[in-house]
Amino acid sequence: MGGKTFSLVVNLDTRKGFLSGTSEADMMGKGVRSIDFILDGLQNRLNFFRDLNLEVTLFVDLIEPLPSFVHENLIQKLQESEIDNLVIHTHSEFFDKDDFFPHWLDLNFLQALFLARGEYLIHTDGDLALFSKDHSELKEWVDLLDRGIYDYVSYPTVFSPYPDPDLTWEYNWASTRFFICRRETIQFSEVLKCLQNSDYLYSKYGDKKRKCPWLEHILGIIAGKNRVYYPPRKDNQYLIFCWGKYQRGLLSKLNKLSFDEVKDLVDSWGGIQNPCEVYPTGGSI
Repeated sequence: MGGKTFSLVVNLDTRKGFLSGTSEADMMGKGVRSIDFILDGLQNRLNFFRDLNLEVTLFVDLIEPLPSFVHENLIQKLQESEIDNLVIHTHSEFFDKDDFFPHWLDLNFLQALFLARGEYLIHTDGDLALFSKDHSELKEWVDLLDRGIYDYVSYPTVFSPYPDPDLTWEYNWASTRFFICRRETIQFSEVLKCLQNSDYLYSKYGDKKRKCPWLEHILGIIAGKNRVYYPPRKDNQYLIFCWGKYQRGLLSKLNKLSFDEVKDLVDSWGGIQNPCEVYPTGGSI
């Protein structure tokens, strides 16, 4: 896309169970975890954003130790400039010393985004998977941003241009699962103030019926009504989804398939479920 520069920012973690053979999201909001999301996840994103002028930032929240082969592989990729910024962050739930910070995960997101220097920021959670035939959709999203029609483009949804069917929300949020924006859009100091003090957030940007003072919601609130766009799903052109459950080794295999082969497999699993989860069935592929 011409001389445009893109910064891909990926937040990862080593939560308990990330070395297990299988993982499944639970009712407490804890998503799928897997060691695969680090190296195979990186390759998946490099495939999706191929041929772009791409800066890559990986931010790993270190809860349990990384296996040595993963650490060594990451360092090698850093030395070979396949990764531009690598943060292996000792897990902390504090912002000020000895003062628990309830939005520590959002702080990780914000710190990772702050490292980016490209004209456009692309953020993904670690458990996201992306596949496409070409860059046609990405070009359309960048054009929407450049023309100022939206501040953020988030993951595709059948409820486009909204994230879900509930239209009582007073804003759309920029889901950290996947969003793209112009770097200049994020006011880092202002976002941090809102994370630190939700009273400040709602007094300055208006009270909300539902209060969700997390990063993705703060970005949407600051942007304003109808400034975050959820594009329609085009499953024959591209797939962007999170794992509802996962089997170790699966992503590596998918990375080697053609787009049409991946689509057929996802369809055989029941397709992408609401809001953007995939639930593999059967044995290994």
